[in-house]
Amino acid sequence: MTSEVVVMNRLGIALASDSAATVYSGGRAKIFHADKLFMVSRRHPIGVMIYNNSSLLGVPWETILKMFRNHLGETELDTLEEYADHLIAYLSNHKSFFPEDVQQRFYLDLVKTFFEGISKGVEAAVLVSLTDSEDDGPDGPTKVAKRIILESLADWRKKPDAPCFVAEPDIGKQLAGRNSGEIHSLIAKYFAGWQIDSVAQDALYELTTMLVSKDEILAESLSGLVIAGYGSTEHFPVMQAIELGEIFLGKLKYRRFPAQRVDSENPSIIQPFAEHEMVETFLNGISPAFEIQLIDAIAGVVLRLPDAIIDELPGISRKRKEEFKQKVQPTSKWLIEAFAKKLDNQIEQHKQPVHQAIAFLPKNELAHFAASLVNLNSFQKRMSIDEDETVAGPIDVAVISKGDGFVWIARKHYFPRELNYHFFRNYGLPRGGLDGKEANQDDEGTHLGG
Repeated sequence: MTSEVVVMNRLGIALASDSAATVYSGGRAKIFHADKLFMVSRRHPIGVMIYNNSSLLGVPWETILKMFRNHLGETELDTLEEYADHLIAYLSNHKSFFPEDVQQRFYLDLVKTFFEGISKGVEAAVLVSLTDSEDDGPDGPTKVAKRIILESLADWRKKPDAPCFVAEPDIGKQLAGRNSGEIHSLIAKYFAGWQIDSVAQDALYELTTMLVSKDEILAESLSGLVIAGYGSTEHFPVMQAIELGEIFLGKLKYRRFPAQRVDSENPSIIQPFAEHEMVETFLNGISPAFEIQLIDAIAGVVLRLPDAIIDELPGISRKRKEEFKQKVQPTSKWLIEAFAKKLDNQIEQHKQPVHQAIAFLPKNELAHFAASLVNLNSFQKRMSIDEDETVAGPIDVAVISKGDGFVWIARKHYFPRELNYHFFRNYGLPRGGLDGKEANQDDEGTHLGG
């Protein structure tokens, strides 16, 4: 996993990311270091962070983003959203990165992963049904398998269609049709043991079309991008998050979230991505998981306590007690809603001093604050003995401002500078930078900041 934080005020944006890249093999987690924070343009103040998958259809995001940077060149765009548009178009049109046979192979891998998940759900339901007389007999597992498959189909049918495929609503059907033979082979592989009928098989086939056409991206194929910076007409910083799936028939599946902007009414923004529990705990004054448990526990007490008291009242008939309970229930529900609302108000009040302070922080303090939040997540993972340490490694930090552009504050390097004079020479810089001072590098060691 990953921990990333964006902190913005009117002066600029701080981006901070950990370095842990988690690879699971045989049920065990291996942690490697990876770059997740990149400059989008050498000349213009735009940066990007990635989370979840480190590649798109097998091509590392580092390679994609650096080639996109070269493709962008000197191009300057009016708004941050236009940079996002250009990146999406670049990914959709780059056939050398994503040839048709690669797109097809990854689609079938996605179908395989999806069927594995449903098959495990069927297996678990069958084990539960062994003690259920309703599903006893030789046809019991088959009935359970069909029920689970049809329930999954019903859930997917309720999901909204992917906005990026509005112009091509049948793209899922086209792709499934081209790969129908392989899909039916996968159905036989994962569900033959349940002896499902044609209705269940057709449902599974329909699900393979919805993997593409519905606005749902499986975690196995999801890549998160956070683009932040300034367009040429923007004086205050802007950030936009995008979730990307795979590329199907040359079309990128993605969903964009509303851009977040600093302005006169909204002077500061703090936004975590991926692993975020400790950041929200710090900001809210309460753990999100504990908040849910607290509301659930209090709701249980408020709903059950009146019933328990009424049941103990002497000299009242059972019918009369039930009438009392019915009258009390609306009040109990109102009290729960009032408590939840008051708790939300308290959380908002707890956030306000932090946001007020962020609004006035200088750029170096923005960077320190963003890095500290990522470090909180890392520390929590390290001290939780029952969790994988999926947030770790050096923290990369950059600050983007309108005047100075993209400036690295902290960054790991995979090579020693003193052994790579040629690297700096290739980009027209002396190894020691200007005036004998070391240059403030971008990904290729060329950016000088302000």
